[in-house]
Amino acid sequence: MKTKIRRAKISDIRRLVDKMCEFYGILKSKGAKDIVRDDEVLRGGVTIEIGNGFNNPHWLCVLAERGEDIIAFIVGELEFCSPIGEFLKCMRIRATYLEDDSLVGPRVLLGLWSLVEDWAREHGAGFFYANIHPGNQPSVRAAKRVGFKHHYTQFYRPIDVETTEET
Repeated sequence: MKTKIRRAKISDIRRLVDKMCEFYGILKSKGAKDIVRDDEVLRGGVTIEIGNGFNNPHWLCVLAERGEDIIAFIVGELEFCSPIGEFLKCMRIRATYLEDDSLVGPRVLLGLWSLVEDWAREHGAGFFYANIHPGNQPSVRAAKRVGFKHHYTQFYRPIDVETTEET
């Protein structure tokens, strides 16, 4: 069956929400602790996030499908950088999902990425960035495949800090 790569449409929202929930489930299984554990709350939040994206001119979602199945997608958002930085705009890659690491995977990924890169260039982005959980090695490999370099360590601190008593 032929793979079709294109920009997402409003009619894709339900299938995208299903895939995003599947993606977040994979991240939770790999140790991401900042994703809500209640699946109904997660699904509701994802629905709002994906739905709002279609009203945001700085948001882009491209997908690859075989028949009725979405097999890969990339979600990105154009952001404004520091006014004293070298670039005024950058593109944050919010999610990258590739159903399998088969031989067709790199070709699909590069097809998706070319759409994202062209769109970002048209909108004046100077660079891309992404926050990838270290346990999510498929996303790390995908990012490296399209030229991302790992150059910083992300720190995370919740509002309510867990404390452990030393004895």
